[in-house]
Amino acid sequence: MVNDTLDQLPALCPLDFFSMSADLLFAKEIVPRKFFRASHELPDTSFMLGEEHFAKVSMGWNEEGILINVEVEKSFEECFFPQVADGDSVELFFDTRDLKTTGFCTRFCHHFVFLPQEVQGIKAQEMTRFRTEDKHELCDSGLLKSDCDFSSSSYVLKIFISSDCLHGYDTKTFQRLGFTYRINRYKGQPQHFAVSSKYYTIAEQPSLWSSLELVKK
Repeated sequence: MVNDTLDQLPALCPLDFFSMSADLLFAKEIVPRKFFRASHELPDTSFMLGEEHFAKVSMGWNEEGILINVEVEKSFEECFFPQVADGDSVELFFDTRDLKTTGFCTRFCHHFVFLPQEVQGIKAQEMTRFRTEDKHELCDSGLLKSDCDFSSSSYVLKIFISSDCLHGYDTKTFQRLGFTYRINRYKGQPQHFAVSSKYYTIAEQPSLWSSLELVKK
């Protein structure tokens, strides 16, 4: 009886026992890609989640928004919308107040998706699902900037998310963000940061996201 119960429990990863935090360094420039240093690269947590590491993510912040570079070490194949997880895509999750006491998305939470190629006129969009009392208008997709460089064996997705898209983003008052990502690939398993969607509904559980400290050096 006990063995049968244990068999039904999901496998535990090392990160299930820890809270993840990292520094997010300041970036002077708005245009991503060129300014990134090695220190802007986020830690690789794939080995602690039992995943294959196939993408490098670098990030920076300034008062005008968040800059992200995603270097995917595989050739682009296919992307879809709205079934973004079925193809090549990048999903980014932010909580501008990094609240760890709620088990649902507040008005400070955001779920963005970016596609390497345009699908049905869509290349980037906010997909956040709020509870009724926290609901507000999703951001204008025109404020989500992205560009993609392709090669035969890889692609680089360059992203800028304006502060106007991040409800509650106030770098003078709150020097911390809740954050995670899911990088999807066509006919392959995704790569995550700090928490896996294989075991958790990460879009709805911001308390499990990592914490990024806004550091100005």
